[in-house]
Amino acid sequence: MQLYFIRHAQSENNQKWSDSGSSLGRFADPGLTDLGKRQAEALSAYIANCQLVTPASTYDDINACGIGLTHIYTSLMARAVLTANIVAEKIDLPLAGLEDAHEGGGIYLENEETGELNGQPGKTPEELMTLSGRLILPELNPNGWWNRPFEVREERVARARRLLTTLLEQHGGTGDRIALFSHAAFFNYFLAAVFELNQRPPIWVYLNNTGISRIDFNGEENALIYSNRTEHLTPNLLS
Repeated sequence: MQLYFIRHAQSENNQKWSDSGSSLGRFADPGLTDLGKRQAEALSAYIANCQLVTPASTYDDINACGIGLTHIYTSLMARAVLTANIVAEKIDLPLAGLEDAHEGGGIYLENEETGELNGQPGKTPEELMTLSGRLILPELNPNGWWNRPFEVREERVARARRLLTTLLEQHGGTGDRIALFSHAAFFNYFLAAVFELNQRPPIWVYLNNTGISRIDFNGEENALIYSNRTEHLTPNLLS
């Protein structure tokens, strides 16, 4: 199994932080900016051009022969679904939602007076389906898929392990090439699960918007092949 962990395109909250250095006024579940939509289109064109499948006898560590995605998964946060949908539409694959692939903290808002982080409902299944007609959803709370308190840091590595286990149960030992559209901070917790650590790595691993990281799972030869590749983005699209 080859896993391509892809960060979503620029969100409205990303732009707020970039412009002000502050999270005040953030959205609980932001959509994409105009720049983010252009990034997602560039990503989809790159992946579509790389949809040739590498021959099984060739080890291609830079995907020179193409990525050849067979499955696409996404976080249920709007910015990830919207990014993944653009790719899924481009290469005509279904899009499966995974509840455990969300960003650290979940859906929440900060009380600007007290600093308290308060969990929010999140989108309902019907609202999620308006983001992508290709989306296949697990069973969710009909009143909003999150609907629980802010997720503390201690819960995140365990969630990442659950997610990794789910993906390996579905695709381990196969030649499947799966894209997982998720989030920059959660990538660090996902790496903790991959590296069998009890907490996220002590050095922060950065991802640009739509940055691509590849991890190969081949039994005893599991390997991080590359991280945060962004050659699909021109300099004016980097964020």
